[in-house]
Amino acid sequence: MDLPGTDDLLRAMTVLGIPGDPRYIMRDLDPDRRRAHLLAHLTAALVDRQESLETLAGLDVEDRADLHWAADRATAGAGGVERLERARLAWVQHTVARRRGRRPDPVADAVATTLGVLAELLAAPPPAGPVAADAIQALCGAADHLGAVLRSLAGP
Repeated sequence: MDLPGTDDLLRAMTVLGIPGDPRYIMRDLDPDRRRAHLLAHLTAALVDRQESLETLAGLDVEDRADLHWAADRATAGAGGVERLERARLAWVQHTVARRRGRRPDPVADAVATTLGVLAELLAAPPPAGPVAADAIQALCGAADHLGAVLRSLAGP
């Protein structure tokens, strides 16, 4: 896999009008970290713009899922889709945990723990045995119940 160079990433930031000072982003980092930091800024801006464009295009949840599934398969190949899914779950888990701060927050704690469990389920071979099956069934039941409660709070 060819990875973009620093100059390519700087050009992409300029062409796309992505905010941020690349020199500050790169500061005193080694070349691989420079590229990782620049690519992270590009990725965040692209995700933000993607969401806006999907909304403008009137894509519903199913359309968005199909779009991203096809893009993931085209980019990572059939065997790499799970790796991308786990990476996204890990990013969200870490973001929620960092935003939470030092004080306990039951919602953030529940979200971070659930995301961690989901990432583990995707990474591991299908768990065997009645205890694992019961745990997965309980997780599904808890998620369904939480979803129903939150939908009822949101109203019509």
